[in-house]
Amino acid sequence: MGFRETILGLDQLVSPDFHLVKRNTGDVLEQADALPFWSQDYTQLSKGVFSGAVNSVSCNGIQIFTETMNRAVDQIASAPQDSYVIGLTTVVEGEASWGLLPVRVNSLITLDKNAELYFRTSTISEITVAVIPAKRLEAYAEKIDWMNFSQVMGAIKPVELLPANVARLLLSALQYGLQFGAEQEQQLDNRQKWESFEEDLMSACLHALFHASENTHPHFDHRIPRYIVNRVRSSTLTNPSFPLTIEELCKALKVSRRTLNHAFIRVLGITPVTYMRNVRLQRIRIELLNASKDVSSIAHVASKWGFWHMSLFSRYYRELFGECPIDTLQRARGLK
Repeated sequence: MGFRETILGLDQLVSPDFHLVKRNTGDVLEQADALPFWSQDYTQLSKGVFSGAVNSVSCNGIQIFTETMNRAVDQIASAPQDSYVIGLTTVVEGEASWGLLPVRVNSLITLDKNAELYFRTSTISEITVAVIPAKRLEAYAEKIDWMNFSQVMGAIKPVELLPANVARLLLSALQYGLQFGAEQEQQLDNRQKWESFEEDLMSACLHALFHASENTHPHFDHRIPRYIVNRVRSSTLTNPSFPLTIEELCKALKVSRRTLNHAFIRVLGITPVTYMRNVRLQRIRIELLNASKDVSSIAHVASKWGFWHMSLFSRYYRELFGECPIDTLQRARGLK
């Protein structure tokens, strides 16, 4: 698959492996045709001049897209075959429904594989969505002991309101996927980043689905999950350069992947992968804030804590702390 960028109807081959569409539209029919790989029939419901936009990035069978519109539209649509659709309603101004259920901001919206979508948008709307091949997502879910993923998808409602922190985690993963292709000259780097991104995306999707399907237990004892979290923290700090994988942690703790993930979600509301990364980022920040002039480079400190891909490290650091590593170091040295 080639990487094509579409802006106001103009196609340009940009990079192998990726397919990119960025398109502003002035007609609802043009909007229906703008999203690649979907079959869509749009009917404008509210009066006025239509304005919309589609931003879509696809690679390796996975598609991430954002769609915005300024008019209420009745959509009948079909996603790519044998794919799950998982996303968020990020702007809802007025009444809207997905799968005949009302939606609000931060609603988790899902579509089972090969199901037809009925979506009535609000007057002003935006959705941000992942389309993931069913086999890929089911295999990943099985890998972390979600053995009946298709049953989970069948059991939850097409619309579930997410807690704000869970919605932010999912939206962050989706928005990062939309950034691919911006640096057109770094084609190989983009491909490597995407492969790393895919697991983060599926982890964020499962995290959101877990919250949508979870039955709360008021008498649940948090001491065991907290013990698991503490053991993972200790392991992370004692193996800074080469942190244990999830599989190695499960073997060391004698727990399943599902138990490990559920422990972190119940105690901290994040995945163990995110937690271990944040612990290491925090230690790097401490070193940078206390750095003397003999610190040779940020890369040296980062690699000491197991970060070997500097662009990914910088992104994680900036997302967590709201500033770049160099800003932290310069402030510590009184240069800012």
